[in-house]
Amino acid sequence: MFVHRPLAPTRLYRLNVFTRAILYAVIGVNVIQTVHAKRFESTEESLQQASATSGETLKLTVAANVKKKNVVAAGTLGSRSNLETPYSTETVTAKEIENKQATTIAKLFEGEAGVIATGNTYNLNAYAVSVRGLPLDLVNGYKIDGHPFQMYGVELPLELFEQVQLLKGATGFLYGVGSPGGTINYISKKPTTGQVLSVDAGYSSDRIFSQHIDVGGHVGQDDRYGYRFNAVNEHGEAFNGTDVNRKAASLYLDAQITPRLKVHVNGLYQTRDLKGGITNIAISGAGTYAYSGTSLPSAISGSKNLTAYDQDAYYNSKVWTASTGLDWNINDNWRLDASYSRTYKQIESADETIYLRNAFGDYNVAFRRFYRPTLVFDSAQSHLEGEFNTGWLKHKVVLGVDGQRLTRDLNIGNPALNPSTNTGGQNYVYSPTAIYPSGNLYGDSLSLSYTGTAPRDSFRISNWWTRSAFISDTLSVSDQWSLLLGLRHFDYSNKNYYVAGNIVSSYHKKPLTPTYALLYTPTKNTTFYASYVESLEDGGTVGSTYQNAYATLSPIESKQYEIGVKSEHKDWAVSSALFRIERGTGYANPQNYFVNDGLVRYQGLEANGSYRVTDGLKLLAGGAWIDAEYTKGIASVIGNEPTAVPHFQGNIGFEQNIAYIPGLEVHSTFNYIGQQYVNTTNTLQTKAYNTLSLGGSYKVKVGQQQQLTYRAEINNLLNKNYWVPSTIIGVNGLTAGAPRTLSLNIRYDF
Repeated sequence: MFVHRPLAPTRLYRLNVFTRAILYAVIGVNVIQTVHAKRFESTEESLQQASATSGETLKLTVAANVKKKNVVAAGTLGSRSNLETPYSTETVTAKEIENKQATTIAKLFEGEAGVIATGNTYNLNAYAVSVRGLPLDLVNGYKIDGHPFQMYGVELPLELFEQVQLLKGATGFLYGVGSPGGTINYISKKPTTGQVLSVDAGYSSDRIFSQHIDVGGHVGQDDRYGYRFNAVNEHGEAFNGTDVNRKAASLYLDAQITPRLKVHVNGLYQTRDLKGGITNIAISGAGTYAYSGTSLPSAISGSKNLTAYDQDAYYNSKVWTASTGLDWNINDNWRLDASYSRTYKQIESADETIYLRNAFGDYNVAFRRFYRPTLVFDSAQSHLEGEFNTGWLKHKVVLGVDGQRLTRDLNIGNPALNPSTNTGGQNYVYSPTAIYPSGNLYGDSLSLSYTGTAPRDSFRISNWWTRSAFISDTLSVSDQWSLLLGLRHFDYSNKNYYVAGNIVSSYHKKPLTPTYALLYTPTKNTTFYASYVESLEDGGTVGSTYQNAYATLSPIESKQYEIGVKSEHKDWAVSSALFRIERGTGYANPQNYFVNDGLVRYQGLEANGSYRVTDGLKLLAGGAWIDAEYTKGIASVIGNEPTAVPHFQGNIGFEQNIAYIPGLEVHSTFNYIGQQYVNTTNTLQTKAYNTLSLGGSYKVKVGQQQQLTYRAEINNLLNKNYWVPSTIIGVNGLTAGAPRTLSLNIRYDF
């Protein structure tokens, strides 16, 4: 049991200010909406009226409101539907996010085969996701509108996005340097065809309250100018005792300059402050803190508050991203898009890590403080996409260039160290003795205070950039057969620095990554495909405990082979893929040099399907079977399995509209995750676990256009306790699975 702390008066005052701002925005937009109501009764009527008035007006309106093809894989593939994409993909829409009340990436993909959330939403590894057994890359594994976003320590506000797209597998050719696990692309909410205005308020266990406003539409002559604004406020106490204070807002503006040219500018801002909570339960350590035994402690409830430095621990993040670009339909066959994005992220933390020592639950706790590590990410890209014929051969070509630059600043760390050899960021651990304070998972949490400090000065720790040029050509000999060929050339550089500014290590490489795919489409609803793609990821910097300390390793190459089928019909859909990924990996050799010439092989089968039994009942199911092992590396791990890879995971679920209660919908998902190793020596393994979620919504018409929607969601309905292997870089560890939580929401659409 833990004591609920009342919200401070200052927090209540901030809430009132934020709420008033939302109400003022609602009133202002409602006035605009009333003025324009008759012009936006329906898209069809607007187009008909424009057609009767002026042919040019009609062209402008169509260009502004035409619905683009659903792009599930951007990058070098251009605009493609799911059936045209020779890789496994999944898209979660804003409607699905709202229905499930998803505010975490774990909830977002709970029904997707091969995807596991390995973090806790209320600590620094909230972002952590594993796809096909591989954690997503921090630098290029996450995108916002196709531009990279460094996700470490951040969880993006899902309320601000209209889609979240998952592309599984190696994506080096498609997006650049990155892990072969896959890519998650967040698509910003854009201006709507008609006016939209909604407000909602929510509650989540234990005492978290939220408010959200969403407003958008078009204004100006011929509705040339579009806007979409979203704002979110969340505050309270989470199920594990962590205090949460989150504020986020986004704005998207576009303008139809000509019938074929549209420009846009958009931005996102979020502050997310967490007080209390622990970073990770680590099971690796040295000396006194090394783990002993060949089994893990029984899982504890995710609701247990393990915070020892209750008044001192915090994890605050601030992030903003802004971008601008143009979309030019040159003619009916050629299209050009160009865009630029800048992201800024700053984190300040004083956080706890628990070092688990044995199966009885004994641990030591370390307290570390970091002042404002800062990251700036610039990205520019330009794609030219077009179609043409050479005799009987049809071509769909995408070519372009892009460039990225990432800089990181870190606090100096221990000033007693030599600045010419200190890479900064040294941990500050407070303890009255040389031993970290000790406790037990099943006992009361410790009650400690922190009296240490750390310098606020910072320095440039790394400078990373890459430039690339690419081309892909999809050749079609008929409506059924097509061949995709692609090649990307990189110019890749990485420099790491000491506190004094001297270079620790650097490298400069110019690799090539190809892709090939064969697609067979026997009908317009079904595609069979076979694809090959390569991926490059940063080799990283060697740690201080090895003979080649601070050396920068060359990029790691990975290869993926995939055979799959996708079929989409009115009442049923299925997708399945057989894959094999060969990923380079690093290890320490007998001479204690860390090298990256190891290899891990992942191979498996995944499938997802849905079937509409009746007009009101839809069944869903999915599963993934993965076999992974080290095939090259140090002798002690050859044949072993990598960490955090279950042999099987599966899910079943349903969506049901209740016919005798119009507007009522219920849904449920049952998930099963198999056993997973926590260390590469394969001596420690988590138990298999399952979770059940249940939710529903009830929609009520209010007047002619307004609608009121009530939603409820219960996660981990049976309140199971379970361990999830953590994928924090360089640490073997655990996260306690989230307990049973209740979420409620009420939304009003004007």
